[in-house]
Amino acid sequence: MTKLWDFFGYITFSTFEGFAVFALSLFIYRYNFFAYFWSCLIMNVAINLQSYFIRDELSLTSLSPIFNLVLTALFFMIFIRIPVLGALAMLIVGFTGYMLIQTLIIMSGFSVAEVQLDVYMGYIVQLMTGLIGTSIGWLLYKFGFGFSFKFEKIRFRWEKTFIVSFVIIFLVLLVMMMMLRVVFTNLLILAGVLMVFLYYSFRKETVK
Repeated sequence: MTKLWDFFGYITFSTFEGFAVFALSLFIYRYNFFAYFWSCLIMNVAINLQSYFIRDELSLTSLSPIFNLVLTALFFMIFIRIPVLGALAMLIVGFTGYMLIQTLIIMSGFSVAEVQLDVYMGYIVQLMTGLIGTSIGWLLYKFGFGFSFKFEKIRFRWEKTFIVSFVIIFLVLLVMMMMLRVVFTNLLILAGVLMVFLYYSFRKETVK
């Protein structure tokens, strides 16, 4: 039961926390986060599932943020059709804003040691980060603040090939890594996400 609660607690509150990154990234660049809410929710949950299994089953905690950043950048490029440079800019701004908000929350009434040792304190910080980050992003969007840069001006012709190649290479490396560690749960999650990315990328191109 404790393991199950740890799983659901981790996924639930990490999802709230992840909303801060998605909301700040989109709102600050004048994209309506709520118009992409369900896509962001599904992507957020998928990211947190792979993060959980990397942390608990593979004991590769240090790799989790890298996977998260890569998948989030791919999400912006493929689902929201943001060029590579634009997706990276959005990711940097959103992640920096999220880190700043969470740091201020911890400094205002918690301690790093307390948050690390007390799982419930950690959940509270994650929940507050998500709510405050999303609210700040929405207020900026509502009152017209942020960047309205036309990302299409910086789209490279080779981006389609780059994205597809990167996803395939990432998937192959992932398979090799997971096979060596003999852990298939995380492989299935990430492989599923990457296959959706590939399908959606080709589908978008066909529709155009």
